[in-house]
Amino acid sequence: MPLHAFRLALGPWVLSLFLLPCPALANLEWTAFAPQDGSFRVEMPGVPTITTRERRFLVSHFFSTVYRVQRGADVFGVNHTDIPKAILLVTSNSYILKSTREGFLESSGASELAYEASEVDGQPAGELIYSIPAGDDHPAQSGTARLLLVGNRLFIFYAEVTREAPEAEVRRYFRSIRIPEPKLTGEQKGTSVTRTEAGGPSANHTPAPRLY
Repeated sequence: MPLHAFRLALGPWVLSLFLLPCPALANLEWTAFAPQDGSFRVEMPGVPTITTRERRFLVSHFFSTVYRVQRGADVFGVNHTDIPKAILLVTSNSYILKSTREGFLESSGASELAYEASEVDGQPAGELIYSIPAGDDHPAQSGTARLLLVGNRLFIFYAEVTREAPEAEVRRYFRSIRIPEPKLTGEQKGTSVTRTEAGGPSANHTPAPRLY
């Protein structure tokens, strides 16, 4: 698949995941959530709805899962998309993040306020700050999305809130994100890797979840 075609395919596809319907939830307590596959952990203001989507192309297909909590007009969510191997062979990780970011902004009509590229344990990542104009079914919102590639999985953690939403809740959401260490393959087991986490090295040498 040509690179420009990948961008055109992934942009609207990511947007459709953000716009999935979700019943409004109010006065819900924050609780830690982790999916069955244990690929991440995050605190959310309620139990998320879970939706899966699959889209097939001639030589590849995208499979995504969305975890979403809506409280009034405020939305906290996670979606992850498994990038086909054929795409990874011809596309750099940084280009995938760039295409995801640009495609989302173009398709949704959101305005980018800031973007900062970074790395998490050597994996490309980025934080996007954007604004969403008021619509027929929602007031104006400010959005924050954090993008991270782990192997062939693209994670997007996002919060879209109104002006009245406490900033402390948005900070709490993003500070709670944890991504476990990937399991070692046969080739990787002979490599020694030392990581230092905020709480210091693990006493039993069990890899600690990565802070994002």
